[in-house]
Amino acid sequence: MVDTKYKVAVATSDGKTVDSHFGHAQSFLIFEVDEKSGSFEDIEERDVTAACSGGECGGNKTELSAPESGCGGHNGALSGHSAMDKIAKILSDVDYVLVARIGPHAVRSLAKYNVTAYDIVLPIDEAISKINEFRKKIKERKNRK
Repeated sequence: MVDTKYKVAVATSDGKTVDSHFGHAQSFLIFEVDEKSGSFEDIEERDVTAACSGGECGGNKTELSAPESGCGGHNGALSGHSAMDKIAKILSDVDYVLVARIGPHAVRSLAKYNVTAYDIVLPIDEAISKINEFRKKIKERKNRK
């Protein structure tokens, strides 16, 4: 029998809404979702060290500026890239990450672990339902081929 459960990490400040930026999140709620029923449960919270703090991300000035990167200035002491890579590793066993905003480096860091990121600002239950509907549609399309 094929396992229909998968994990979703959510950046949230209140436990109710996807509302935190990937680089500013200090923790992620992890949900296990049953694809067939659409039901889900909060199974754990994972603490991370925010890759961006005080409006600054680490790295050098040749990196992308704030609008393209989804992060503040690039004058922090820690490398924003290595900090985002560490967060990606912590989330490497989930299938999806839901955040209010995410920059291209963080997306690439997660992709190394086959984790797909979506920036979406909705109540958590609505956001997970949308992911589940999308996942089912993709599987239906694959099965038609």
